[in-house]
Amino acid sequence: MKALTNLLAILMSALFLTACSGGGDSDDDGDSSGGGYSGNSSAATVDDSNKDDVSTASRVGVEKAIESEAAPGKDAGSDVPNEAVFILDQTVAAIEGTQSRSLTVESRQTVDLSSSVCNSGGSAYYETDGSSNSSYGTFTIVYDNCSYTYGGETTTVDGTASWTNNEDGSFTYVYDLTVTYGSESYTVTGTYSCDSNYNCTYEDNFTQNGVSYKISNVSVTNNGSSFDVSVRVYHEDYGYVDVVGDDLVACDNGGFQSGTITVSDSTSTDVLTVSFVSCTEMTVTFNGSSQTVAQ
Repeated sequence: MKALTNLLAILMSALFLTACSGGGDSDDDGDSSGGGYSGNSSAATVDDSNKDDVSTASRVGVEKAIESEAAPGKDAGSDVPNEAVFILDQTVAAIEGTQSRSLTVESRQTVDLSSSVCNSGGSAYYETDGSSNSSYGTFTIVYDNCSYTYGGETTTVDGTASWTNNEDGSFTYVYDLTVTYGSESYTVTGTYSCDSNYNCTYEDNFTQNGVSYKISNVSVTNNGSSFDVSVRVYHEDYGYVDVVGDDLVACDNGGFQSGTITVSDSTSTDVLTVSFVSCTEMTVTFNGSSQTVAQ
């Protein structure tokens, strides 16, 4: 039961992250929503015709990577409104109650948690596959318009969170959740995998301003006041670039006020540099020519 509870804490951390970072439909760059990436998955080649789009993709990808720094398994801080994730606390409590009744399955089993979790309508189910026991196997939470009213505010969750916990200590966690709280809607999607030594990889598929992106190979160092980042960013039309960010200082409403990102493409060389000069502008340098554009 302890192993499952720890993995459920990961799920809650992901929602803490999104509420704290202002992700989803609340950001100023446009809608951000989940779903699988179906765009170009080959290495991109940067040229004069796509350098602006690649620059934007790189900036967006780095932002998303920094958001993931507090994501699954990380501490997202104490400034997140408890109400925004209260429904997940209720889910954890309900599943712990199920586990205390020694849920050991020989066939797929579904436990209805709706009465415990969704006091304002909708449903929540806890599913296990045929090979699962109380600690190992594949476990899924399915939310369908599950609403919980607490303190006069209603939180609604839709989507699924599924994790596979292996006996060697490795696990994979896949989630695609939409949380509505008050007037804000947050989307949390991604795949988080760790081996038995807790070496982990993170992927996130999302859409922003109508463009589909994916990030993978995420590495983030929090320097206190700035971030260093390494991430692979996929653009639906052009494919992927590898991006390294140095001394990035984030703005309150998205974007960066300072720092640089360097982009390498299919040539495996650094071909593009973006320097952030303010929270609204960035300077793009390509083939020795520089231009300052809006973030």
